[in-house]
Amino acid sequence: MGDTAAYEVAEVIERQWGGPETLVLVRSDLSHFLPYERARSVDGATTRAIAALRPKEIGFERACGRITIAGLLRAARRHGLRPVNLDLRGSGDTAR
Repeated sequence: MGDTAAYEVAEVIERQWGGPETLVLVRSDLSHFLPYERARSVDGATTRAIAALRPKEIGFERACGRITIAGLLRAARRHGLRPVNLDLRGSGDTAR
């Protein structure tokens, strides 16, 4: 998203919003270059912050898509929606 602000992401979502049947999907890499267990812990905390609609708890070191996530959470809050985690995996899971 480059230099886009969270409120701008939320505005784009608002323009596309068609009602409760609208599906908005966002994906992001989370932590990078951490040992496997530490990455699972950090990514778990990030996932909980997303589920609780608390984007301020997600720093740049926790998710490279932090701004997009923050914009989505802003729009979700406005519409009374809750995020649903479809999957959470780290690169270390591919070798297991």
